[in-house]
Amino acid sequence: MEKEKIIKEIFKKVYFDLKSINIPVSNDISPYVKLSKAKRKWGSCRMSKRLGDYRFYISISENCFKEPDYIQFISNTMAHELIHTVRGCFNHGAKFQGYAVKAAELGYTVNTTSKSSIEKNADDKFNEAKHVLRCRNCGEMYYRFRLPKTPDYIDKIVCGRCRGKLEKIK
Repeated sequence: MEKEKIIKEIFKKVYFDLKSINIPVSNDISPYVKLSKAKRKWGSCRMSKRLGDYRFYISISENCFKEPDYIQFISNTMAHELIHTVRGCFNHGAKFQGYAVKAAELGYTVNTTSKSSIEKNADDKFNEAKHVLRCRNCGEMYYRFRLPKTPDYIDKIVCGRCRGKLEKIK
């Protein structure tokens, strides 16, 4: 089965599941869910306001298909993104968390952060990242796919572990 078809079926199922337990998911969602090449996030929900109407656009990373139980993983990600379409839930605040708990009644695990079950080693991370930063003090490594365009960005940030200065090594 092709990925777009799987995503479309999961979207429909999760959408109607959430509606069935009275989670007020928006009706103004584009039925086409985009597959993205995002490497650092599983999904996203974007809101567009045109002509006074709000419309939501959801995208799911192709990397979700690498997970062992990708159907459940994508379903959980889809539930997360659909909850963002509820009025007042375009963040991860208390209202969002309340609906996440309610979605658990149906077996969905809606988290605000999630790690892949496929752990990458340091060499893979180094090779995949466009930019690699290392703490001069403790040696902690930071892998980034893009950096802000601010010329002195690296001078302004510090290590999250020891507050030391970072240097770009790649």
